[in-house]
Amino acid sequence: MPSVFRVCRTESGRYAAQQASGASLHAEHGAIAQALRAALPETTAQLFARPVPSADGAWVDWTTELHGQPQPLASLPPEAQAIARAALRERLESVRSLAARTSDPARADLLKRAAVDPGVEQVYVVNGQPVIVGWGQAGVGAVPPPPVAPAATVAAAVPVVARRSWWRWLLALLLLLLVLGLALFLLDRCDKEPLAPPPEPAAEPAPPPEDNLDDLRARIRAAEAELRRRLEACEPPKVDTPEPVPPVEPPKVVEPPKVEPPKPVEPPKPAPKPAPPKAEPKPAPPAVAPPKPAESKPSPAACPAPRAEWERPEVMIMLDGSGSMRLPSTMTEAEINNLVRRAMRGDRAAMAQIQSFSGGAGSRLQAAKDATKNVVTQMPGDVDIGLLVFGKCEGTDNFKFFNPSQRGALLSQVNGIQPQQGTPLARGLERSGNMLDGVSVPGVVVVVTDGEDSCGGDPCAIARALKQKKPNLKINVIGVDGSSNGKCMADATGGRFYSPRDGQSWSDILMQATEQKPVPPGCK
Repeated sequence: MPSVFRVCRTESGRYAAQQASGASLHAEHGAIAQALRAALPETTAQLFARPVPSADGAWVDWTTELHGQPQPLASLPPEAQAIARAALRERLESVRSLAARTSDPARADLLKRAAVDPGVEQVYVVNGQPVIVGWGQAGVGAVPPPPVAPAATVAAAVPVVARRSWWRWLLALLLLLLVLGLALFLLDRCDKEPLAPPPEPAAEPAPPPEDNLDDLRARIRAAEAELRRRLEACEPPKVDTPEPVPPVEPPKVVEPPKVEPPKPVEPPKPAPKPAPPKAEPKPAPPAVAPPKPAESKPSPAACPAPRAEWERPEVMIMLDGSGSMRLPSTMTEAEINNLVRRAMRGDRAAMAQIQSFSGGAGSRLQAAKDATKNVVTQMPGDVDIGLLVFGKCEGTDNFKFFNPSQRGALLSQVNGIQPQQGTPLARGLERSGNMLDGVSVPGVVVVVTDGEDSCGGDPCAIARALKQKKPNLKINVIGVDGSSNGKCMADATGGRFYSPRDGQSWSDILMQATEQKPVPPGCK
């Protein structure tokens, strides 16, 4: 079975393309893809993303079998956008052509309805290949423009005007008229007699032969010679030079005489008033207790503001389910090492104490599960939460992303986690990173662990590789044993390292590691 990757997630009512019968067009994705694969290349068959509705019908995941990171068309550079748009237009036209030559009317109608020009927000590019979500119904945004006809095609469509053989004599005749007109304009300014106006040409002069223009050239040379002779005989007009005007001195400004302002006259001082007679002091009124302020209700402004779809982060919680998570959460690392040394020396009491640790109440695993449940119930309602448990070298337990309406199912999965053997930390981190977007949508991986990888993996190298592929991905690590194991994963991605022994509760630390603020009571 081929691997399927999610392109994006939309609300179920955002795109509602219909068939001719009124049923959903997206329900026929399998039939449309089968028809395209039978007649067209695989890249054209992958043009329409497969819709996968959620269990409650509130969301639709648009998936594809193309490998690569989906990127919105509008976020690409102009050169990459032009290439993707050209491929999109070509494949839509091939689907429409297939619909036109399909003999089955029902199948032809499906192909025609699916090949509607999409909006820009509906087009994603996966490894250079365009993929349409919500196909069959154009969304908001510019529709890809039609192809521009090449210049050669346009030029071929314009009829070529046949060249006339008489253009030469017409150009010469116009030049002769221009020279004669210029001569008349210049000679009129002289005291000489002006030249006689040239004779009016006939209404329709017969064109001279194409190969014999000597007579016309001789007439032009004679006119040019007469023009030079008359210009030499024309004296330039004299221009009277005006006499220089002496400069005018500006008038002198006379300053007015200074007038001292009159000194103010001080008013006479009033006579002092007699002191009033002393009044008997009145008794102070009894003290009245101030009224109690009314209890203020929480302001709606305390609720978080709604975020755009591309600002909503994805949060993946990685829980360590190895055997060491059975240990009590209050036991220090020194106490654990002492207990292990005693057991290795044959101390039966120490071995019995280790065997009594079952991972139940008071254990590290139970503390991590309780903190996870508290965080899930306080997480903002626009955040998708994923869950992965690693506790055996053979593999990890990968759970899907849970949307806000599925958080009850997520809590049930957390309650069912049991301790196992092994710590495949690197393998779990790789799986978690691949499940997140980390490019167009921010992603946070929260790793809750108490040890190092015990299955031969290198989690630090995995973290560096994920950061190169997904720059918008961050890894925050909670070391439940108080050591610095796993800190390199946080450092490689710009994340933070936390320890429950800093005086905070496990729930507070886990909420900080998700980089989300708890939703106040009464808010969605």
